[in-house]
Amino acid sequence: MDYNFSASFWRKRAVKAALDRRDDNRTWCGFRFRKFPSDGIAMQELLCRCRPQVLVELGTQYGGSTLFFSSFAAQAGIETIVTADIVALERPDVPIATFLTGDDTSPEIFAQIKELVGDRTCSVVIDSDHRAEHVDKELELYAPLVTPGQALIMEDTHVDVLDFKKFRENGGPLRSIQKYMPKHPEFELTTDIEPYITSNFFGYWVKKSS
Repeated sequence: MDYNFSASFWRKRAVKAALDRRDDNRTWCGFRFRKFPSDGIAMQELLCRCRPQVLVELGTQYGGSTLFFSSFAAQAGIETIVTADIVALERPDVPIATFLTGDDTSPEIFAQIKELVGDRTCSVVIDSDHRAEHVDKELELYAPLVTPGQALIMEDTHVDVLDFKKFRENGGPLRSIQKYMPKHPEFELTTDIEPYITSNFFGYWVKKSS
């Protein structure tokens, strides 16, 4: 597989225009939902296909995405959402969610998440600190929690694809994907999930079934 991912000029231009319109600054049932609507649809499609018992979300922020995931949890077979963020903000009441506060790469938070997952099937969504240095650590810790047939979704790779100045020197999530995945061929990039307007270029992966 070629891990030198690239997107067409017109696609990048369309995503940039959507960002300029702040199409990623939406709400879900009154709570901020910092995703493109098209990525939300893609995530529910993939998670309904994979049907994890536990969904781990790294990067809670305002909890809009946690609420979004819970809205189709029953249809996707999701029993529990475990979500972590470095900052505790006002968030919605989500009965199936456990909210954790702290650095998701710290031994304490990782141990709590691993215990909550237990031996159940697990998908992971990575959407916290987008610096490659941090994402590298998240992949090393959390990619092994993804069970066969389950999803690993890497958000906001657009910071690399669109060459954001803040991430130009040290890289963002896509650079971490390009570093990690060649060593882990058990993960396959999906070819039918990623929408045209996305902030998660090349970010939808599934661990091969045993």
